[in-house]
Amino acid sequence: MALLRFKPIPKKTVWGGTAVRDYWHYDWMPDGVGMAWAFADQGEDTNVCVSGEYEGKTIGELWREHSELFGDTDRVFPVIVSMLGPEDELSIQVHPDDEHAIPLGYPYGKNEAWYFLEADPDSAIVFGHNATDEADLRGYIKEGRWADLIDHLPVKRDDFVYIPAGLLHACTKGTIVYEVQQATDVTYRFYDYDRVQDDGTLRELHLEQAIATLHYDKSEMVNTAKPETVELPGMKRTMLISNDSFTIEKLEVTGPAELPAGPYELVTVARGAGKANGEDIAVGDHFLLPRGEALSLDGDVTLFMTTA
Repeated sequence: MALLRFKPIPKKTVWGGTAVRDYWHYDWMPDGVGMAWAFADQGEDTNVCVSGEYEGKTIGELWREHSELFGDTDRVFPVIVSMLGPEDELSIQVHPDDEHAIPLGYPYGKNEAWYFLEADPDSAIVFGHNATDEADLRGYIKEGRWADLIDHLPVKRDDFVYIPAGLLHACTKGTIVYEVQQATDVTYRFYDYDRVQDDGTLRELHLEQAIATLHYDKSEMVNTAKPETVELPGMKRTMLISNDSFTIEKLEVTGPAELPAGPYELVTVARGAGKANGEDIAVGDHFLLPRGEALSLDGDVTLFMTTA
């Protein structure tokens, strides 16, 4: 089967610029894009297949009409796979967990994970907070002690970070990130540096929803990801994370390599170039590997694979 390639969906943001376009080699992408969705099915935002026998079909249509490509499709398409390239600080935010999301009509909460393909020196993301409980948190907010409240996690190139629902977090400028998140596309904006929009107004906050969703357990404010790498002929295969939300792997290919048939995989080419099943692939390519399909690889190329 020819590779089933998908076109990304660009998202303009107040913290966007040209980093996504430049890193992923998307000459067609406009200025101001801070994020692009590689695989998603969120209403009208659903990626279109641009090659192979399903050309013109969306990932959502394939999920609903061709379960043989995926396996268990008796549920919503489970993830959003994104590319982030912030050129300003993102708002500080939190996503709801199952307990808070399901009563609102969502199928589940929103856990996510970030792989840092690039990071400026001394980069640090917002990761957790220093309040002991809600009363303590409201005290920090009332006094405007944001710098004392917010905690940070230093990050560098090739770091991988797991961000569970309920964790206060924000990505930082000067990074290029491969992101995977559960498909509950809801974000509560906690703080936005009093940033002013083009019309002179402050960006909307969702402070009460964020406070209701926030966790206070310090054990959750530690990066729990522990990637494990195995050496195989022609490649290194790293299991970045595997849990009830998603499974993410990294393949670092240095020569002829074979990936045996397994579950479906959403594949992103993040570095280098090579071949997949005899077809040329390079940075910025995204393709679906159907369930039960093997993959032959060659070249000097790094790929990420996500399934859920």
